[in-house]
Amino acid sequence: MEGRASTFKKVLADFESRLHSAEFVAIDTELTGVDLQGEPDTFEESAQMRLEKNCRIAERYTLIQLGLTIVGRAGEAGEGHLSCASYNLFAFPYVGPELLGREPPGFFCQASALQFNAQHRVNFNTWIRDGIPYMSREDEELYLKSSSATEDVNHDDKVGLLRLWKALCAARLPFVVHCPLDLFFLLAAFEKRPLPRNDPRAVAMMIRNCTPKVFDTAHLHGALGRFKRLGLVKFFEDAKACYDELAGDGGKTVPPVEFRLEGETAERYSDTDDNLAHEAGFDSLITAKLFAYLRAISPARVREAANRLFLYRSVEYLDLDLAAKEGKVGTCMFDTSRVTLLVAELDTPDNSDAARLIASAGAVYKWMDSMHILVVFRASGGAAVRKAADLAAKVHGVVSWMGFDEWRAAQVSGSGKEAGPAVKTAFTPACWDQAAPSCNHADETEASPSCSTEQETEAAPSCDREQEAEVTVAP
Repeated sequence: MEGRASTFKKVLADFESRLHSAEFVAIDTELTGVDLQGEPDTFEESAQMRLEKNCRIAERYTLIQLGLTIVGRAGEAGEGHLSCASYNLFAFPYVGPELLGREPPGFFCQASALQFNAQHRVNFNTWIRDGIPYMSREDEELYLKSSSATEDVNHDDKVGLLRLWKALCAARLPFVVHCPLDLFFLLAAFEKRPLPRNDPRAVAMMIRNCTPKVFDTAHLHGALGRFKRLGLVKFFEDAKACYDELAGDGGKTVPPVEFRLEGETAERYSDTDDNLAHEAGFDSLITAKLFAYLRAISPARVREAANRLFLYRSVEYLDLDLAAKEGKVGTCMFDTSRVTLLVAELDTPDNSDAARLIASAGAVYKWMDSMHILVVFRASGGAAVRKAADLAAKVHGVVSWMGFDEWRAAQVSGSGKEAGPAVKTAFTPACWDQAAPSCNHADETEASPSCSTEQETEAAPSCDREQEAEVTVAP
């Protein structure tokens, strides 16, 4: 169901009617920008630095479309039959004189982000002219304190999408996203800005007030450890193929999973069409189906991954439970009581021979940049020292080996940045969470491994997100 300002009352009524029987809601957004010029994600950044960066990105840009898919049990159809109702909502910040003491709403755009959305048939006239207005809870509180608010019969129209957000949060449903940036944009749009970027506990509690749990399918990509392609559509295709393979033996190893698309969702999204990719409503439906398959394939791993958010180019993830409890947000995806992380500095850029020799020696590796490879092998303590020496003797083309924490501290010291703490480790088996390019929705061409195979030792080369020019959009 498409939502505009002119149809919002109908959309809101339909949305609210489905919340009581829902199991979870999947979320996707289309945005005016996704990164900061001159600040690419790097392994030297701590999880706290990434948290702060995600907050700044969400405050700098804004929503174009908000996609939501409500997933519930399909009536009397039986276990594993899921109903899906998807909403593709154009969102534009409310502009008016009521927010006294506030600067008029404004935001930045990245030129390539606008081009990307235009190539995927986003109608910018609809967005600006008929986008559903919204303000944050904080702005609404300010508005309600004004003398004119008590007599304003248009209050509901002015707060707009905030009404839907409040209904969603009140339903206490788990959120499912594909990468955490969508979540930060929703907080900046509907809760408050600036976000408490330097207070992980405050961010975690803000999220907890909106949902009891967040599941990030990008984090699940590594937590399950049997998939290679991370782009949303390709990951979905691989997860479905894996599920179908496991269900082929009479469904003995996985529970049934079938989908029933409701109402306008069936009319709009019944046929998987490349032309629909990057429409937020469609992508939220793909995210919902992907999560349902992953939950069926490995329910225990999925349960354990609640409130853990993916970080691109990092050995950490954002741990919302840890942040709420201790005020620390980063947890290492590896159990460093069992594995050792080394950084190999190469003698020449993109030395594939060194990477091949590392893999031949039985270690997992990840390209950090053209001159550095992150190496992971199963050993710790004295055994790690001996194994590292053996690895160094076998691998040519490496000018130095360094422990990861030591390397990161040196990089941060050299750049003048404030050093973050050594990564807090998770004492559970952790899979390689970064064996694919960044978790944008681009389609990777790399073939995925069979569902039954173990994760491959060679990780895909990293791929920077292109830095994009910015233009300012007046309110």
